[in-house]
Amino acid sequence: MHRVSAAYRQAVEQLPPARRSDSDVRAVRWMIEELRVSLFAQVLGASGPVSEKRIQAALARLANAAGP
Repeated sequence: MHRVSAAYRQAVEQLPPARRSDSDVRAVRWMIEELRVSLFAQVLGASGPVSEKRIQAALARLANAAGP
């Protein structure tokens, strides 16, 4: 959780301010919440497949979409 949370914060900080509330950025935030549920409230279950690897891939897509 600490790794993906820190990676998310860093990725968002590198985005232009106007982009930080876009739907794909919010989607990654919700992926992190789903991971938290899957780890700490397993009985509730996540709404879909989620993992640190999937979140890292989504963060990479955000960085690539941000451009130079």
